[in-house]
Amino acid sequence: MKKLILISALLFSFNGWAITDYKPYDETAIAGEEITEALKKAQSNNKYILLQMGGNWCPDCRTLGEYFSRPDIKEWLDERVILVSVDVGEWDRNLDIVEEYGNPISEGIPALALLNSNNEVMFATLAGELASARSMSKNDLIDWLNKKIEPLID
Repeated sequence: MKKLILISALLFSFNGWAITDYKPYDETAIAGEEITEALKKAQSNNKYILLQMGGNWCPDCRTLGEYFSRPDIKEWLDERVILVSVDVGEWDRNLDIVEEYGNPISEGIPALALLNSNNEVMFATLAGELASARSMSKNDLIDWLNKKIEPLID
């Protein structure tokens, strides 16, 4: 019995198994309006927009959203982009927005799309790159952002 408890404790303490309660998507938000507002801010502040697409039911989406709210990653993002969370529900919300930006959710969520201030897609996760966000560490995410996003915005 003690072995079973120990094994269970170890499994659930592993980052890949720990599921957060954080909910990054406002299910009542009007995503189109939020993107329009972000574009205005991006133009006046010389920034890019990072669309974070997913749903609150998705453990990988919640994990990525929680990582994005951590002070060191939030600082990295805030210096470079305006983050807009787009709730796609269970592939039944804001699909017009998803299609407008190249359907980055086609291979899984969470998905990201980087836009310039002219509303042009600079990058999108078209291959489901973040669909296993639960297995990423905070450092893995920062490395990924530095490799994929940073070169496009600096």
